[in-house]
Amino acid sequence: MGEAESFHRIAMSPAGNAEVKAQPPIYKRRTCRICCGVAVLLVLALVVVIVVLSQTLFKFRDPEVSIVSMKLETISVALDVLTLSAMLNISVATDVRVTNPNHYNFKYTNSTAMMFYHGQQIGDISLGAGEIRAKQSVDMAAIVTVEALKIVESPNVLSDLESRIAPLNLTSSIPGRVNVAGIYKHHVVATLDCNMEIWVTNQTLKDYQCTQHVKL
Repeated sequence: MGEAESFHRIAMSPAGNAEVKAQPPIYKRRTCRICCGVAVLLVLALVVVIVVLSQTLFKFRDPEVSIVSMKLETISVALDVLTLSAMLNISVATDVRVTNPNHYNFKYTNSTAMMFYHGQQIGDISLGAGEIRAKQSVDMAAIVTVEALKIVESPNVLSDLESRIAPLNLTSSIPGRVNVAGIYKHHVVATLDCNMEIWVTNQTLKDYQCTQHVKL
């Protein structure tokens, strides 16, 4: 009887050990939890880095265009009584400043300054092309000269001579692009509209107001 019990215990021992080995050890569970926690922390850190870079280094900011100075160089009026027409010669000197607030260079091409008189284009000049380094500004000096023959047919000349004030509009257009980290390019057209009023009698600039527009 004793030998039978001993044999039974010996035969049952391997099965009992197999049941114990089938259960995963506690240290493996802890290791798995630690790995999952580290992975979550790495993902969160990566998300934070991406958000910070998107709002700082990779964030595109519109170029800023402003007028440093504007001066009336010359103005002359000639009135033809026989034909009831007037010829107006105007030369305006302007200094346009373009500021690049980005962390990457801004390349601009085919920049122009155009002058309008009651919606009619009467003069233009090229501001050229170039590149503005990151966080830098460039001044573009230009003199726009209006030829009298272009406005001789304008019906507003006589009324402006009577009021002694000639309204003009100077529009500067600077198209360009910013290559952000060599990954993607931002194309933009920065426009500065300046409305001017000129005293015809004493040939001086009365006032001017400028508004910036940016088109992506």
